[in-house]
Parts: sequence; C-alpha cells; structure tokens
Amino acid sequence: MVNTLVQLFEEQVQRSSVRVAMRFYDDQAWTTRTWRDWWERSERIAAGLMALGVEAGDSVALIASTRPAWVEADMGIMMAGAATVALHPAVSEAGIAAALTGCKPGVVIVEDPVQMARLVAMPQALTSVRAVVYIDADVMVKRRGGGAGELMRVDAFQLPEHIVRLSLDELGQQGRRRLTDDSRFVGSRRRQITPEMSAAVVFTAGTRAEPRAVTLTHHNLVAQVEAMSALRLFSFDDVQLLFLPLAHVFARVLYLAGVGSGMTVAFGRGARHLLDDLSEVRPTLLASVPWVYEQLQAEIISRVEERGLRAQLMPLALEVGKTVRRRMLGGQPASRLLRFEHAFFSKVLLEDVRERLGGRMRFLISGGAPLRPEITEFFFSTGVQLLEGYGLTEASGAVAFNLPDGVRIGSVGRALPGVDVTLADDGEVLVRGDTIAHDLAEGEGAGQVDARGWLHTGDIGRFDREGFLFVVDRKREVVVTSTGRHIAPGPLESALEEFDLIAHAVLVGEGLPFVSALVALNPDRLLAFVQAQGLDYRASVRELTTHPTVHQALMGHLDGVNRRHTVAERIRRLAVIPEFLSVADQTLTASGEVRRPVVLERYQALVDSLYADRRTSAGSAAGKN
Repeated sequence: MVNTLVQLFEEQVQRSSVRVAMRFYDDQAWTTRTWRDWWERSERIAAGLMALGVEAGDSVALIASTRPAWVEADMGIMMAGAATVALHPAVSEAGIAAALTGCKPGVVIVEDPVQMARLVAMPQALTSVRAVVYIDADVMVKRRGGGAGELMRVDAFQLPEHIVRLSLDELGQQGRRRLTDDSRFVGSRRRQITPEMSAAVVFTAGTRAEPRAVTLTHHNLVAQVEAMSALRLFSFDDVQLLFLPLAHVFARVLYLAGVGSGMTVAFGRGARHLLDDLSEVRPTLLASVPWVYEQLQAEIISRVEERGLRAQLMPLALEVGKTVRRRMLGGQPASRLLRFEHAFFSKVLLEDVRERLGGRMRFLISGGAPLRPEITEFFFSTGVQLLEGYGLTEASGAVAFNLPDGVRIGSVGRALPGVDVTLADDGEVLVRGDTIAHDLAEGEGAGQVDARGWLHTGDIGRFDREGFLFVVDRKREVVVTSTGRHIAPGPLESALEEFDLIAHAVLVGEGLPFVSALVALNPDRLLAFVQAQGLDYRASVRELTTHPTVHQALMGHLDGVNRRHTVAERIRRLAVIPEFLSVADQTLTASGEVRRPVVLERYQALVDSLYADRRTSAGSAAGKN
C-alpha cells in the first residue's frame, strides 16, 4: 500500500524503469529521460542535501520555473525527508523574504543569477540558510528600453559568509560520492518518511497583503493522486504537455498524477511557444488556465481564416459540431443528415483544428479560474473535449471535475471520489476529506475548517439534480483573473485610496486577463484640486471626472502604486465613476464601506469599457462558432 509520495514514485520507477518519464527542449531539440534516470538524479540530489545537513522534517525552498530540474529537486527534497517550500520566480521580494523567514529553510534552490541577486539583497531573511544551490550559472537579461541583453552570472553576487554556494550539478556530484560510499545512505532516510510528514508548502492568495502558506502532507497529496486515479482519466500511454507554474498546486497535482499513472510529462516552453510545442510534442492531454484557451481559440481561428473558401465554411462547421456534441451529451441520436454534415466538416475543416492541437489530443483540462461556456463549446464543436474542474490549494488541488463521459458545460463537474462537497445555508461550497490540509485555522471564514471538519471555500455554488457543481459567485474577496492569478483587492484598493482625490476604489478583473480599477472621487478634495489648478469649478461632476488634468493626476498616482507591486498585481487600466458614492444611493454601507455588488452592477458599462478591445476580439471569435 502506498502511503507517501516517495513510495508512489518508487513503485512507478520499478514498473516503468526504461520507459520515458519526461521530455524537454534542450539545445534546439527535444530530448527524453526515463523513470530510472529521474530516480537516480533525484536520489543524488537527496544525498547531496543530506550531506549539507538537511534532516527529516526540515524544509528546502525551491524558486524556479517549470522544468525537469524542478521535479527532480522536488523528489530529491522529499527523499531526504524534507518538505519543498515552492515559490514562483515572479513572487515579490517581500513575498520571498516572508516565506524564508516563516519557513526557515536550511537550503534554498534558485533557478539562476536573477534569483541569486534577490537573495543577496535580503540578508535578514537568510539567517536559517546554510547553502544556496543554483540551477543555471548564467542568464541573459533583457535591458529596459530594448537593446542588447546583459549576461548575468552567479559569481557576481556575494552571499553572507555563513552560506555555501554550489550548483545543482555539484550538489548531485556530492550526492553521488556519498552513495558510492554507502548505497543505503538515502534509502535509510526514505524509510523514516511517514504519511503525516509535510511534503510541500504552497502559497495561496488571501484577502490580506501577503500570500498564506498551506502545508500539505504526504497523506494529503497521495489522497489527491488516488482520487484522480479513481477517475481513470490517465494511462501510461498518455503524453501531458505541462507549462503551468509548478509552484502552484494545480501544476503540482498534474505532475504527481503523472507519477501515479506512469504517463510522460513533456515540459513546454511557455504559452508563447504553445502552438509549436503542441505540433512537435503531439500530446494527448493539456491542462491550463482559461486565458490560454481563449488565446488558443483566437489563434486557431486566425489561422483558419487565412485559408480562403474553407474559412467561410468554418461557422457552419462549428455549429454542426456543437449540435452533434450536445445531442451526444444529452443521449439523443443525430439524424442521418446531421451525421453526414458532421463527417464532411470533420474531414474538410475540423481535422485541421485538431491538427493544430497536435493531432492526438484526447481532452483539455481547465482550472484555476472560471471558464467561459462559449470557450468550452468551441473546443467541443471541433471534437476535442475541454473539461473544467474546480479546486483549492487547501484541498491539495482538485475537488470536482467534469469527465469525458459526464459533462455539464458551465459546471465544474462532480466531486472527486473520496471528497465530500456540500453547501452551507448561505450557499457556500464546503469540502471535506483526506485531501484537506491539516494546519488550517479553525473557524468558518474562507480557508478555515469548522468544528465538523468542513473546509470553507469562500465560493458560492449550487448543485443540479445530477450532482454537478456550479460555482456561481465568490464569497471571499479575491479577484481571480482568466490567467489563474489570485489577487487580493484590499491592498491595491487601499494604495489607490492613499491619494486624497480618491475616496473609494474597486478592483475588477474577475475572469478577465488583467486587473483594472474603478475609482470614485472625494467631492471636497476634488473641489480643492479644481480650484488649485484654476479649472472651472462650475463644471458638472461628469465633466470634471473626465478632465485631462484630473486624469493626469490620477494616472501619476497609479504609476506610483504599480511600481510597488508585482507585474501580475499591477492595475492596467483605470476608470473614474462619474458620480460621488453615498449611503443614500445604496453604493455605500452605513459605515461608509463600498457595496461592491451594487457598484459593479450599476457601473458594468464602465467596467466593459476597460476591456472593450478584449471583448470585441472575443466576441468576433465567438461569432464564428
């Protein structure tokens, strides 16, 4: 019986030793590693970490992008009995410092000199660190404003004297020497690992300024893999294209599902190279966030439009495909004419679309943010199923999922085997099971576990008669963009409201590619500003809120706010509400707080204007369905 992730990995290596475990792009070509290769590399990393003093129960920080070295290091850390503190390279300096200070890792593994430089700048956060391991010794960094890039090297940065610096290859070489002296060096440590030990520390966005650390045990993550395995979605013949950040639980569960099933994981080169990777890797499944599928749909339609007469038939082909799929999902037979039309269009047009996805795609998986139904229907109409799921970091990943033989478009599917999902009296989605993190605070707030063991998700949902879960609203104050970014609005709104012209700020961007803001001005401060600038104070509020001088002042403040936040958190666009908010018009509570639902509903047109170019292009694409 498998109780830990290391046991799960070991069993798969024994079954699939010489089979291909991973593919990756290296030196202008795709190359492979077997399961045995992966095991040996991870075992050497484990031995090297143990030689550095890493003990069972310790933590090791890992700051790197999605690549083979990430999963090799992750497994090596767990083989040493430690937990991986996973941090995305784009995390702010403050976020890294908070994580290192809170988790106190003895070793930090960084990707390249860029991350090394960030560590050097925060010596106060490195008091527990004995060694820093780097994966790449140099990296070409683009200059601001263009021009030739600059080569950065790790040896240009000086760590505090008490910290050892070495490469991942050197760490592996040290580990190899220890294993040569004692072949059971790591094996004896592996036998000390128990299901209750921490395997991963993953950070999730909350309503406060800093992300919150969630500790997941081997028991939690093995339960997640077993739940996924029970769905029988994956097999050892599958090839998964993975480019999502492994620092987040969504991608981590996908890679661990690969360990459980024995499928090959192909590490992609990022969203920018997605179509090329699909063509070259020819995967059987792909998982991503909704934004990627929106871009993929637009790119596929754009390429089809270049094909002249065939492009004119595309809307009809998609409509026929949609009708056939809906009948299949509803258990209704298609007419002979409909079957003929579908066969014709599949051969002439839709096959080309499937080839754009590599030609072997069994299904696509969407998670991390709400998926628009029209995107799902587009891919369904081409003959490729896009399956939406729902999950949380606190629940070790997936909670509910649509299956190829059981889909409700617009829903997030049914609960996974072994996972209980119910609704509170106010409609909040509650989750219970072995996948729930053990260290969550007690209570009934979002991300907390109540006295009966239910995790409160902060999401509002409903079930249909067949048990499909629909997430219809968000109780917790977190904006989830279509790229899967979780952004707490409070800190950004407070930063905007530091400017005396702005009385209230409301962050928007749920299900959209980036965040923007609506701001309402302070009437007294606006009058003072108008007079100081020599503007016509007799002008209407609407005229003043759109005045170029007011706009310039607001944008100047916005630039300052954005410089204090990460790229993902930056407010890309801003619009001024052409009225003052008040208790009388129901936009403010009696205590002066903004009624977000009222404001967003009343000024939806203003929100739409912030994303007009995106909606136009999306609408154009949707119109071709």
